[in-house]
Amino acid sequence: MQVWFEFYSVMAGAAATLMGLLFVAVSINAAAILSERHRNSKRIAEQAFQNYLAVLMVSLLALFPTLKTSELGACTLAVTAVWGAWVLVRLYLALTGPYEPGMRRHALRRQFSSFLGFGILIYAASRMASGVDDSRNMFAAATIVLLFSATTVSWQLLLKIAAAEMGP
Repeated sequence: MQVWFEFYSVMAGAAATLMGLLFVAVSINAAAILSERHRNSKRIAEQAFQNYLAVLMVSLLALFPTLKTSELGACTLAVTAVWGAWVLVRLYLALTGPYEPGMRRHALRRQFSSFLGFGILIYAASRMASGVDDSRNMFAAATIVLLFSATTVSWQLLLKIAAAEMGP
């Protein structure tokens, strides 16, 4: 994994920085995001936070100097198992939750990139853990998808906050 050191250092730094900015945005606008009336904003913030945290954790595991590829895969599977299940729960909520007309499709589209990123990550990690293949390229691609997804979702959250502040 030594050849990947710079890549995962950059990914961890980017994820940590963007997650910190998300914390600031949520804390400044806590009433608009965390109230029961704005459940959708809360889910958006949760999705972004979860994706940033996954990228950060996977990057830190990849930077751990003594982990073999199979151990990295096993550790990643252990860390992402619960997150993967929660991605499915959020997808279910997007399918069944109450939305304004036309918003369900938007919510499903937003969930798709997280679903894809976690799916690729779990697939690559399981291949690495079982010793079937060295899927480090796919593993890295999953972190890029999750970072992109989290950043896109964070931007949507900021737009939603701005729209709420501007009023009808």
